[in-house]
Amino acid sequence: MKVFIYSLREKIYEGEVDILSLPTANGEIGVLENHVPLVTPISKGKVKIRKGSGFDEADNVFEISGGFAQINPKETILLVG
Repeated sequence: MKVFIYSLREKIYEGEVDILSLPTANGEIGVLENHVPLVTPISKGKVKIRKGSGFDEADNVFEISGGFAQINPKETILLVG
């Protein structure tokens, strides 16, 4: 799945991912390819990205102060603060 993360000033991340984890008001959600379409506010916390079987926290975790997510089956766009 393709993921785009943007702040007001810059593109933070763009690339293919296997799993995306987002903080929301109701708890953390995981997003995989072919996820049902969804638009949701995201809360202050950590956005976690996993590619393949490895996980390197320094390269794949982004602290955010909130924002919105538009989730589609093949791509997800995050607008974050």
